[in-house]
Amino acid sequence: MESILSHLKDKRLITLLLISFTIRVAIFFRFQPWDESILQHIILIFDSLGYHNLAICMSSQFSFCDEVFRTPGYPFFTGIIYYLFGPQPAYVLFIQIFFNLLSIYLIYLIATELLNKNLGLIAALLFSLDPHHTIFIYYLLTETIYTSVFLLAFYIFIIGLNNNKFKYFIIAGLIYGVSTLIRPITQYYIIALSVFVILWYIKNWKQGILFSALLIFGYMATTLPWCYRNYHNFGYFKISNIKGYSFLFWDASYYEAKRQNKTIEEINKEFYKELYVMGWRPNQNPFVKEEYLIALAKKTLSPNFPDYVKTHLIGAAKIHLSVGTQSLTDVLRLPARKWTEEEKYTNGVIPLIKKFFATKSIYEILLGSFVAVFLGIVYFFAAIGIWRMIREKQILLMLFLLGSAGYFALISGIVSYARYRLPSMPFYILLACFGMAFLWDKYQKKKLSAK
Repeated sequence: MESILSHLKDKRLITLLLISFTIRVAIFFRFQPWDESILQHIILIFDSLGYHNLAICMSSQFSFCDEVFRTPGYPFFTGIIYYLFGPQPAYVLFIQIFFNLLSIYLIYLIATELLNKNLGLIAALLFSLDPHHTIFIYYLLTETIYTSVFLLAFYIFIIGLNNNKFKYFIIAGLIYGVSTLIRPITQYYIIALSVFVILWYIKNWKQGILFSALLIFGYMATTLPWCYRNYHNFGYFKISNIKGYSFLFWDASYYEAKRQNKTIEEINKEFYKELYVMGWRPNQNPFVKEEYLIALAKKTLSPNFPDYVKTHLIGAAKIHLSVGTQSLTDVLRLPARKWTEEEKYTNGVIPLIKKFFATKSIYEILLGSFVAVFLGIVYFFAAIGIWRMIREKQILLMLFLLGSAGYFALISGIVSYARYRLPSMPFYILLACFGMAFLWDKYQKKKLSAK
């Protein structure tokens, strides 16, 4: 393995990073995240407002304000910047540009490790062109930081597989743990990863079990202190209580809104009434409240569970197709016709496409078309890459890459935000690079045979 920094001698990579930096800085100044109107109406809303308030708490009081809904990773990162420069999100968003550039570099390293430098450059180019990985730099959300940390762990994990050295699995586990403290969706992924390690070393199963155990050990060394903090303060040894909220107010709520033909707000009001009847109270232990939310979600979905599973799977599929123009037009400050949640997520794919071209502005149609073409290119070559890997008996690696992409889509639930596609995209890009390598090899052989 070459030194990581030695790759920066590649002028093509440096050029790509400089162009990417220039474009991202231009978008930053176009967005003007220091503008009070932008702050109030686009940045400091919903999840972002929660992260902002937690970061202020951490930077001013050096405490996490008894929070268990959010994990500490992103508020800690944001809190450091607030402590140094003041509670202005613009500073955080500008620094996130560099994390996005780091992600471009990391996927280059990963593809180079799996394939070669030329394919590494193509992977980096594709990632740099991903509209949503670019646009979510400018939201006070976990996506940009999470992607960088996750890809770093993934890169070290791949090095461990290629070099059979236990230190890489410990380090990868530690960093995967950090990614979980940024965004809890990795907490189940680590289990699948440990199983993959055992299968990878199936001919030397003792080594596989050792490496898998080291991966888990590193992961637990990072995450268990936070779980203990929650146990000490609230009596529950858990990462967070976000699962109950997501299950009830996302999965169950969006499903029932579609099934009953009601608005999401109407469904949520009904949920709160029933929660009070069940014994839920706002001032209870947050993990006790989560148990009520999970119980009501199960009660709501159980009578129609097969149909809910079908709807959930359709939502996971729609995540792959979502063009997500609202986030793009918000940051680029372009005129847009915004849809309600019900319009976006309770209709089928074909009706949505028809409605999109019938109601959206020309800017949204152009941006949506670019996203669709980008996704089409990635998925097309990824499909070829899957076929190639099956043909060349790289089935385990193929299943790992495809399964990782599928994991993040499935765990995101019923709501098909383009934002939820972001963790899957690096894996599809890597599969696409395998497809491109296959077509290039075929072209070269045909060229030689013609001489």
